[in-house]
Amino acid sequence: MAGARHTTLMICINYRANNLVDSCGRRGSADVADALEAGIRERALSYDLVRTHCMGKCHIGPTVRIVPGGPFVMGAVTSDVPHILDRLAAQEINELANEYPVPPDD
Repeated sequence: MAGARHTTLMICINYRANNLVDSCGRRGSADVADALEAGIRERALSYDLVRTHCMGKCHIGPTVRIVPGGPFVMGAVTSDVPHILDRLAAQEINELANEYPVPPDD
């Protein structure tokens, strides 16, 4: 995404049906959010993290969206966070989206 400056990460932390149905929250998104928040702060990256409820992809989450206008980052777990932060720091947004894609059937 040449020239685009992304400043916000949105992450779904929603639990659907009191955790009876697959959801980003059930898949560990709160832990991913905590790790992203800490990593952004430690690295002094110019990103804000916004915890949100449902972006319509809970069945393949955790769902992260890079905004404005950026792609989704799908299915990352806490151990992926350092790599994600490396990519964000380098503004390698397309590479990040390719590594954690939305499945083609969605």
